[in-house]
Amino acid sequence: MKRFSCPVCQQRTYFKNTVCLSCQTQLIYDPEAATMIAMADVQPCGNRELIDCNWPATDRGLCECCAASHVIPDLTIPGNLDRWRRLETEKRRLYYSLLALGLPRVAPSGKALSFSFLGDQLAPDGSVAERVLTGHEDGAITLNIAEADDDEREARRVAMGEPYRTLLGHLRHEVGHYYWEVLIRDAGREEECARLFGDANQDYAAALKRHYAEGAPADWAEHFISSYAAAHPWEDWAETWAHMLHIVDGLDTARNHGVDPSGNGLSDAHAIDDAPTLLAAWAPVAEALNAMNRSIGHGDFYPFVIPPPVAAKIGYMLRLIHDQGPAGG
Repeated sequence: MKRFSCPVCQQRTYFKNTVCLSCQTQLIYDPEAATMIAMADVQPCGNRELIDCNWPATDRGLCECCAASHVIPDLTIPGNLDRWRRLETEKRRLYYSLLALGLPRVAPSGKALSFSFLGDQLAPDGSVAERVLTGHEDGAITLNIAEADDDEREARRVAMGEPYRTLLGHLRHEVGHYYWEVLIRDAGREEECARLFGDANQDYAAALKRHYAEGAPADWAEHFISSYAAAHPWEDWAETWAHMLHIVDGLDTARNHGVDPSGNGLSDAHAIDDAPTLLAAWAPVAEALNAMNRSIGHGDFYPFVIPPPVAAKIGYMLRLIHDQGPAGG
């Protein structure tokens, strides 16, 4: 994430600011230029007042990011407005990365990213009558809005034995499924991709059932970025894709905030097209952040070790991204 400043007084502003706290200028984030501009003469997103969206409107009255949300939470339910606000804030961070990497939000086939933010259906006694499952299907991403509640998300993280669980991580994982379809399936690369990720034609439902019944193989950490990635090649791709975006955005933030433990100078992470360069730059940053977290009594900021097979998968993804040509959508 870049550092931003007010276009009027040059004081520091942040990615989600709608107003400069120094001179009170109303701000708009220009996603194409990746900079803050004054709201004067720019139509704001129609969700600005409702959920503090600071992006400019398109011809539909919403920004590109908000317009992709085809279903929003039921706002008559207490707490859902705040949940939706948090979801959209993290989705704009996702879009920052997609734009910086030149990734299409509308595929050459015409299939566009879309999002549905839904809550569990409750019975009259307050119990869950129908649970919403987070997932992806043909470009449409569904996210259970309970993930926007920190306590609920942490409870699920502990129950599933995950090292971390975030809204942004969910979004990055689910768009990974979309980009598998765009960059692999629609491009005729399934056989090529299978050499690294395995045969995606194996029964997905059966694979997940087996994973939840038996768990991951004992040696999963030697081949996968997470235990869940071992469940099926589609999940391996999505988990690795999310992790690749974590690293790229983490390095982008470090570079723009002067965090360079190696002292060698950090390149623009969005321009790196090979895993060795990306991971060599990331290693000292992650080590420093882990040490910082420990120094104030927290667990490791980055509790991962990337084995060679995962590095190869990340490298493959980077090559696909940088070989795709001009961005669409």
